[in-house]
Amino acid sequence: MDVNTRNGDAKVICVVGMGGLGKTTLARKTYESKEDILKNFSCSAWITVSQSFFKIEMLKDMIRQLLGGDSLKNLLKELEGKVVQVKDLAEYLNKEIKDKRYLIILDDLWTIDAWRWIKDIVFPNSNKKGSRIIVTTRDVGLAKECTFESLIYHLKTLEVVEATNLLLKKSRKTNEDMTMDENFKSIVEKLVKKCGCLPLAILTIGGILATKKIVEWEHVYNQLPSELESNPSLEAMKMMVTLSYNHLPSHLKPCFLYLSIFPEDFEIEMRRLVERWIAEGLIRGGTGVNIEDVAKGYFNELINRSMLQASRVSIEGNVKSCRVHDIMRDVMVSISRDENFVYQAGDTVTSVAEGNFRHAAHHGSNTKGRHGL
Repeated sequence: MDVNTRNGDAKVICVVGMGGLGKTTLARKTYESKEDILKNFSCSAWITVSQSFFKIEMLKDMIRQLLGGDSLKNLLKELEGKVVQVKDLAEYLNKEIKDKRYLIILDDLWTIDAWRWIKDIVFPNSNKKGSRIIVTTRDVGLAKECTFESLIYHLKTLEVVEATNLLLKKSRKTNEDMTMDENFKSIVEKLVKKCGCLPLAILTIGGILATKKIVEWEHVYNQLPSELESNPSLEAMKMMVTLSYNHLPSHLKPCFLYLSIFPEDFEIEMRRLVERWIAEGLIRGGTGVNIEDVAKGYFNELINRSMLQASRVSIEGNVKSCRVHDIMRDVMVSISRDENFVYQAGDTVTSVAEGNFRHAAHHGSNTKGRHGL
């Protein structure tokens, strides 16, 4: 991304590709390369849009990230006693960033209507500071609505060598293992091909293989859907994720399904999640064993299997919070519903669901964000 042009209209760069290709990962690498990128901007924000978002909460998040928490507190104090309107927040944000050079990531944009609202209400036309907006989306048509063809990056699947190295790393094997064993090399090549060189598929299957003996890899290969190799699709990717769920140990399955109570793209604190697992009786403790340590072990195992994505990591390398990939969450919600584990009430609760669900989740406008319900 060219950041050397200091002036001019804000430019929009789009990263396009199917789910599981690594669009968010690529954008996150850009966003976190502070020495090379963020030093060129006076402020920045990472905004996850997703299929359903709340305008007021998104605007608050933008103000908080671009202008600082005190700016949001002062604005809300000024509006105290009034019903906070989208217009109030948008006008304030527009005014405050019109003379700033900003970088904004809009991750997982789904609809043209959402883009038009964000563009017209949030981004000031008078900003000529050379600001940049990076959009990730699965929709090529939406990308063309956002920017010029020359500024659209069509993300492709991994090269075979890259995909092979990723599978080996995730399954805790090395290239030396392939060199020493022709049969092992053959099964690795077949697995990479059947995963369609899709990063999410490879990470998911690698998480399974890391817990298996090499003699069991052929059996895992035979269970993989062939669609990803010939015709990558969302449904084939969901089949891959379902297979990963089926291979989870019995004690991890309810812990994994429990995460479906959280809203889409929610950042979930490890500490809060572990406490809730314990309170719900989902952790199997033993005599002389610290139950919190057991729960943290469960959490790390789900991270290692790529069933959860690390969101914040401490300086010591410990995962402090996580998110659930939207494809993973779709499967999670579906299985939870089928097993009467979690009932998703939606935004308007009009009646109690029929059936004997263990949990009910209602995601209103105040649940978007971080930290766990």
